[in-house]
Amino acid sequence: MKNTRLHRLPMLTAVGRCLQWFARPSQKTTAPRRTRNGYTLIEVLAAASIISIGTTALVSLSSTLMLQEELASRVAITRNYQENTVRLWQLGLSTVQITALMPSMAQNPLLQQAMFNNPVIVENGLTTVNGVVMETSLCTAIVNISQNPSAKAAGASFTLTAYRPRLVTDLRTPPP
Repeated sequence: MKNTRLHRLPMLTAVGRCLQWFARPSQKTTAPRRTRNGYTLIEVLAAASIISIGTTALVSLSSTLMLQEELASRVAITRNYQENTVRLWQLGLSTVQITALMPSMAQNPLLQQAMFNNPVIVENGLTTVNGVVMETSLCTAIVNISQNPSAKAAGASFTLTAYRPRLVTDLRTPPP
């Protein structure tokens, strides 16, 4: 009996090895590990939504900037016209002469789009500045702030105060 036991033990070890060999997974039956080569649908949707939000913000900003640029151009045209009107008055021209010299809104489509109405110059009278008698006038202009160029919408009015020395007319005695 002792002999058979010794004889069976190597057999059990051999069977045990065979069972271990069969229990181990074969290399052909296991699927190879997949490497990740692409993006998931959720990642693509998240990226697309971020890009669309950014694009929408850029388009909105672009249109706002274009409106601001147009309005700034209108303000510059109106202020330039107003300052030129005041300069002519300071040179000694009357309001009638200034109106005749300056371009009218009826003749200039750019002025029609930029200004709400023609700048108005009003002579206020006389004032004394550092002992010198000065004539005073106010020139008021209003910008057209309508987004539609053919329509008119009044913006805030801007008034310039202008001074000029009083024109001396009594230096010579009148002829007899």
